[in-house]
Amino acid sequence: MSDKMHLVMVLHCHQPVGNFDWVFAMANSQCYRPVIEILHEYPSFRLGLHFSGPLLNWLQKNDPRLLQMIKEMRKRDQVELLSGAFYEPLLAAIPEKDALAQLALQNKFLEKNFKAQARGFWLAERIWDPSLPRLVCKAGMDYTIVDDTHFYYSGLKKDDMFGYRLTEREGHTLALFPTHQRLRYTIPFKEPQETLAFLRQAYEQHGSTCATYGDDGEKFGLWPQTNDLVIKRGWLKRFIGAVLEQQSWLTTTPPGEYMATHPPRGRIYLPTSSYEEMLAWALPPDIASQMETISKEFKKEGRFEEIRRFLRGGIWENFLVKYRESNLMHKKMLQLSSKFSEPAPPKAYDHLLQAQCNCSYWHGLFGGLYLSHIRNAVHANLIAAQSILDKKRFPRDDFVMCVREDVDLDGRQEVSLASHIVDCLIHPGYGGSVSMLNLRPPRFNLANTLTRRPEAYHRVFEEIKRGEATAVLPGAKNDQDEVFSPHDRIMVKEDGLERYLLYDWYDRAVFQDHILPTYLTVDDFRKPNYTEWGDFVDQPYDLINSGLKDGKADCQMERKGHIWAPGGPWDLVAAKHFTLEANGRLVCSYRLNRSGSHAPAFFWASELNFTLLSSQDKNKYLEVNEKPVSLAEIYVAGEAVEKLSLVNLDDNFRVNFSLNRPARLWCWPVETVNQSEGGLEKNYQGSSLLLLWDVADGAIDEEFVISMDVQC
Repeated sequence: MSDKMHLVMVLHCHQPVGNFDWVFAMANSQCYRPVIEILHEYPSFRLGLHFSGPLLNWLQKNDPRLLQMIKEMRKRDQVELLSGAFYEPLLAAIPEKDALAQLALQNKFLEKNFKAQARGFWLAERIWDPSLPRLVCKAGMDYTIVDDTHFYYSGLKKDDMFGYRLTEREGHTLALFPTHQRLRYTIPFKEPQETLAFLRQAYEQHGSTCATYGDDGEKFGLWPQTNDLVIKRGWLKRFIGAVLEQQSWLTTTPPGEYMATHPPRGRIYLPTSSYEEMLAWALPPDIASQMETISKEFKKEGRFEEIRRFLRGGIWENFLVKYRESNLMHKKMLQLSSKFSEPAPPKAYDHLLQAQCNCSYWHGLFGGLYLSHIRNAVHANLIAAQSILDKKRFPRDDFVMCVREDVDLDGRQEVSLASHIVDCLIHPGYGGSVSMLNLRPPRFNLANTLTRRPEAYHRVFEEIKRGEATAVLPGAKNDQDEVFSPHDRIMVKEDGLERYLLYDWYDRAVFQDHILPTYLTVDDFRKPNYTEWGDFVDQPYDLINSGLKDGKADCQMERKGHIWAPGGPWDLVAAKHFTLEANGRLVCSYRLNRSGSHAPAFFWASELNFTLLSSQDKNKYLEVNEKPVSLAEIYVAGEAVEKLSLVNLDDNFRVNFSLNRPARLWCWPVETVNQSEGGLEKNYQGSSLLLLWDVADGAIDEEFVISMDVQC
């Protein structure tokens, strides 16, 4: 065996917390079960396996026989099981105590259900931080898998991407296997002989060493057309057979066994990094486009391999800057984590750990952050954990709280108002708006709406228009009946997506304040194709007072702003006041004042960006004057309204709004065009409800009040 080439192969299988049950079932029937069944037929084909905690929990309940097959494969020494952070967080992005708890959960599951004591772990999204060796040594971990990209960034060359190397932090060592990009792009998208030719060439050049393949198991049946290729057309069986036929020079060896029987190639220290695509996705869209153009130029010139170690994108944390929604979830998670002390309430702590699942915090090839139900799972678990902690602190249901704290770590204090039914996070520094509006009993964040932003991949629509690129529908193949990786082609799920490339100039929230010209239309507003007359939407309010008053949680703000209509500006003072009662009633009141007689008439508008997660579900709708209105439609009320409701029959709640003065109402769906492994697609992100009050010209002394009551 010592004279052979070793193929170190690890499959990583994962479904995120909050994914639909039917997605778990489909993934299992199309991918996980058939792959494991085929591997089970070939005991001499040996590899490493990692299944994330959410998937293990689902399989334990819905397909225990599959877990039994894996147990048999482990018992006969065919499979080496890797540990990992149970709910698939990014270890470098969560507190150390939580990271160790996540690793301990996975280790405990493997030991209890498979009698396995894992020594290696799967590093989620291969997000590497130099501090990790010190952390994971406390969990008994000896090795992990990173990309060859990590090694390139440390100055190594193409011929150095074989074997493994040791790194350390504070004397704690960790072995690193580089998964080879060539293998990731040929398996399973090319015929087995192409992979074997690469391995043979490596063996002839480097002698006995190992080439590592570590990648998503979903590529073997769940990615577009891969079920047809890998399972139905027999690629996996042909690949296994082809590898086993080359036993004279090639063998399959799990990573821990290879490490135990072969010395490292040396030491290495990696910078903070991830795989090549992730680092590009983390960049601002214009910079990411520039990087893609530069990479293509170097590849065309044949210089990419020599230059790639100097060409890198950002770091994962850039997503927390790129997407405010991601940062808010992340910082709320950190704030909540800091409230746990030993011993932590088990159920509450488990909810916190589930909220750390990485998928909803970023976006690249996969939907991630753009999938509202995945974001909702994070919010639901954060709400559940917070509710349990508050229940322990306040056993009665008549409490209210008001806390001032810089939750999102932007250097400005936010105000949190909370009762046992509703809690909200107010940002005086960002228009006095509300970024989280949580209904605690159903564990639902009404404000979970995503802002429409440009993405680097949106430029493909211009390339298609110019004839520089061709879009294909999912399921298309080339003349050779070859299946493409989603990395290698442009797929669109429906025609006309470019019509939805509309971008917001501010981050969406609830209770955002506009001054609008009276001739504006809903179409102008939603595109947006208008000039804002006010400076209130994203500008700071002064925090006048916050605390508890008359049994209510209270937040009072004021902004001395302007009306920027033609001929202006004119001064305008807006006082904004939130109160929250123990019964969950939230009231937002405005008081507008200005003296003088020359200011024009305008609309004072309060924008409420809400989501019920679906615009197509008939059990989720807007109700105006007791009549249901579909969230999929652009709606303009035919008459002024005083009452409206958001109705969610699926989650058994209703949110009623009442106004002190009748207002015009506009409502329209907020939709994005985003990338997924299945192609570019349109996604509903929420609904913009705009309440507009007429303000006459001249001096102003007006009061507008919005009251919100929850039934659940």
